[in-house]
Amino acid sequence: MKTGVLICLLLLVVTAVPAANEDGGFEQARCVPNCGQASFFIFPTSFGRYTVRSDGFGELGANGKKRLFDLKPKIRLVGRLRHIYFREHQSDLLLLYMQSDGKVYLARMMQESKKVRWITPITENIGSCEVKGEEAQCGTADALTKIDLANGNYVR
Repeated sequence: MKTGVLICLLLLVVTAVPAANEDGGFEQARCVPNCGQASFFIFPTSFGRYTVRSDGFGELGANGKKRLFDLKPKIRLVGRLRHIYFREHQSDLLLLYMQSDGKVYLARMMQESKKVRWITPITENIGSCEVKGEEAQCGTADALTKIDLANGNYVR
């Protein structure tokens, strides 16, 4: 009886946890106090809970510890962050973000070290990107931009 209950519980947990590398869109980080003049962006990943100020300074809460980091030099932030979308891919963090000057970038960051693997500027609407296989596809069907997630280069 106990074994059967344990197996059922294990199956429920395994099926309830989504695969980290499934295809799909980016999630928008929660803006605090609001998205008009956000001071902070908050979002969870499997690695921990991120809190990022609009100037790029942030905190990662993981395993009961809080680690500070600064994204500004890593993602070449000029001005302030206006929007952040995020997605995990192969244990790395994909950040899709808009700066106060209106420029939009896609960056891939290793969550453990906070090192940025690559940064790619994009011209599409910030909310129109999805991960499909090993590519980020941004834009509409007639004007689709594809970015290789391994190196950040445009796919032709």
